[in-house]
Amino acid sequence: MTAGRRPERSGAADLDAPELQAVVAKAYAAIAEPESFVALLGEMIDADEKLGGIGSLADMHFANAEAIFDKVYPLAEADYGSMLSHLENDLECDLALDPSFRVLMVNTRVFDGLERDAYAPEWLFDPVLRDSDMARLRRAAEGDERLFLRLFTDPDDDAGRWFSAYRVPIGGVHIIALQAVRLRWDERNADAFRAAFELTETETALFRHMVTGGSTREFAEMRGRSVGTARNQLKALQKKLQINSKEQLLLLYAGFISSLDPVTEKDPIEHVCANLYCNPDGLTIAWEEQGDPEGLPVLFFHALEGPLLTPKVEREAVEAGLRIIGPWRPFYGGTSGVKQGPGSPEEFAGRLAELLDHLEIERCTALGTQAGTPFLAAFAQAHPDRLNRTIAAGPFLPIVESEDYRFLQTRQRTHFRICRIAPGFARVYMRAMLASMGTGEFHRFVEDYYDNCPRELATVQRPDVVRNFRRAANYVLPRGRMGPGDTMLTWSAQWGHLLEGLSERMMILLGSEDANTPTEFARLSAERFGLAEPILIPDAGSFLIEDQPRAVFEAVRATFDA
Repeated sequence: MTAGRRPERSGAADLDAPELQAVVAKAYAAIAEPESFVALLGEMIDADEKLGGIGSLADMHFANAEAIFDKVYPLAEADYGSMLSHLENDLECDLALDPSFRVLMVNTRVFDGLERDAYAPEWLFDPVLRDSDMARLRRAAEGDERLFLRLFTDPDDDAGRWFSAYRVPIGGVHIIALQAVRLRWDERNADAFRAAFELTETETALFRHMVTGGSTREFAEMRGRSVGTARNQLKALQKKLQINSKEQLLLLYAGFISSLDPVTEKDPIEHVCANLYCNPDGLTIAWEEQGDPEGLPVLFFHALEGPLLTPKVEREAVEAGLRIIGPWRPFYGGTSGVKQGPGSPEEFAGRLAELLDHLEIERCTALGTQAGTPFLAAFAQAHPDRLNRTIAAGPFLPIVESEDYRFLQTRQRTHFRICRIAPGFARVYMRAMLASMGTGEFHRFVEDYYDNCPRELATVQRPDVVRNFRRAANYVLPRGRMGPGDTMLTWSAQWGHLLEGLSERMMILLGSEDANTPTEFARLSAERFGLAEPILIPDAGSFLIEDQPRAVFEAVRATFDA
C-alpha cells in the first residue's frame, strides 16, 4: 500500500455523504469557469478527513466532468498565445477592471489603497466626471477605441494622473486595462513632431505643457495670460491638428513617438520538433537539440512544462560546451506512450537507450529536474554503463511516509495529497488547468500553487519562461492531455525504489530556497535512499536550472572532466 494513503471504502451511504456530494456538484458547476477548481482543492481535502477516506467513490462523476471538459474546451482549438502565468506581467498595465469595475489586478507602485477582487472605490474617479468616465470605460470594454481619462491614485491625491484605457479579451470577457500615461518630452522627438505639424513656438510650448501633465490654467499663469486666452490657444491648436480633445492630443503625440520606433512582429508561439526516432516496434521519441551542437552529450529529463530551454539557459549550455539532448516524455507531443502511471519511467528508460544508439552516443551525463526525476532515476537504474553520472537539479523527491508531508508548503502538500487520496479528482483538476491555458485564467492556478513561494512565482512570471510555456502547450496539448496526466500520476506515486542503490552515482543539486523540496527533506531523502549529501546552490529556488544555470552546467561539465 502506498505510504500515507488510507484504505479505500465503498458503499452508497458514503457516496451520498453531504460533504462529498457538495464537492461533486461544485465540480460540475465549475466547468463553466475552470479556474474555480482552485478553490475546490481544500474542500476535497476537508471531505476526505471528515469521511475517513474518499478513495474512488466519486470517480465516475469526476470522469464524466473530465469528458465534458474535452467537449467544451477542446485542446486542439485553444489559443495558447493568451496563456497567462501572471495577469499583471502579461497585460502590462497598471490597473485591470472587469465590466462591473471589480479590480482584477493593480500595480501597487502606482495605486495605494486599491485591493484585488474589491470594487473600484469612489475616490478613484473625478467626482465631477465620475458617471461620464464610468460610462466611457464601459464603452471602451465593448469597442476597440482607446481613450484617456484622469484617475486618482490614492484617497489623498488631489492632482490625479492621466491613464490610457483599452479593452483586453480574456476568457471571453472584455477586461478594461488602464495604463498610466508616461510620456516624456524628448527634444529630438519634439523637433520631429514640431516640423511634421509646422507648430509655432507658442503652440509647441502649449503642446509640451499638455503632454507633461499640465493644465490650461497653469499654462496661462506661466505665460501671464488669462485662462480664456489659454483655452482659445488650445482650441486653435486642436483645430490645426484636426483633433477634438486633450485626450486625442495625447494619443496623437504617443502615436507619433511610437511611429519613430521600428515595428516588431509578435513573437510566435508555434513550435515544431524537428527530431523524431521510431523504433522497430513503431514507438516514437521526439527530442530537442539545444546548447552546443558539437558539445559533450547530456541527456535531459524535463519538468512538467517540457524540455525547451530559455535563451539564458541555452547560452550557459553553449558556454559550458554541452549538447543538451532533451527527449519529450511519454505522451508529450511526438513521443508515444505505452501506459500511464508509475510504470512509465521504467518503460521509457528502455527506449532511451535505443535513442542513444541511434545518435551514436556511447556515454553521456544524465540531468533531470523537478517532475523529470523519476524518469532520470529509472534510466540510471537501467543503464549505468551508459552514464558518467546522474545529476538531479532541483528534483522532486518521493513522499514515503505520511510524516513527510510536513516538509512541504501548504499548497504543494494539498496538491500532492489530492493525487493520492482522490486521483479521479486530480485528473479533472489537471483538465481544468489545461482548459484555463486557453481561456486566459491559467495564472490563477499558478498563483495558487506557488502561494507563499515568491521566488518560484517570480520565475514562472518571467516573459522568457512564459514564452516557453506557451510554445510547449502549443506543441503538446493539441495532440492530447495524457502527457501532463502521466506526469501527475508518476511524481505523486511512491517511486522511491528507483532511487535505491544509486548511491554516489546520483548527485543532488538543490537551491538553497527550494520551496518544493526543502533542504531538510532533501537530506532526509538522501539518507533514506543512501544517496550523497545534497549540494546547496545559493540564491536559487525550485527552478534551479533557471535561477543558476551556470552552477548546474559547471557540475555537469565536471562529470566529463573527471
